[in-house]
Amino acid sequence: LKGASLLLMLKHYLTKDVFQAGIEVYLHNHKYGSARSDDLWDSMNEITNGTLDVKTLMKTWILHKGFPLVTVVRQGKNISVQQEKFLYHVETENWTSDASYLWHIPLTYITSSCKFAHCTNAYLLDQKSGM
Repeated sequence: LKGASLLLMLKHYLTKDVFQAGIEVYLHNHKYGSARSDDLWDSMNEITNGTLDVKTLMKTWILHKGFPLVTVVRQGKNISVQQEKFLYHVETENWTSDASYLWHIPLTYITSSCKFAHCTNAYLLDQKSGM
């Protein structure tokens, strides 16, 4: 379930056409052979022409256990976002510092100045906080 959700997140962030082109490159490059997950991310990187490091983005999701909690705060016209590891239940004997847990989170948003659904903006939260 997590894998399918991650692919849908990536498809939405890259746009359907870019995602599909990356899949086509991946299938073409690995037809009649075996492949690893890095091969898919490399194909996506090839399509984005280095404008986005898909491999680094996706590795944060694959290698980290759990999910991030993103907090959005609005102060007037300013928006700030912050990420931390989501913890439902903490067992003190198994607790470790999660300071190293940092996801690359693709965020999409629409502002009130846009009257059309295709005016979606994108932001990559790849730090503890930003915007």
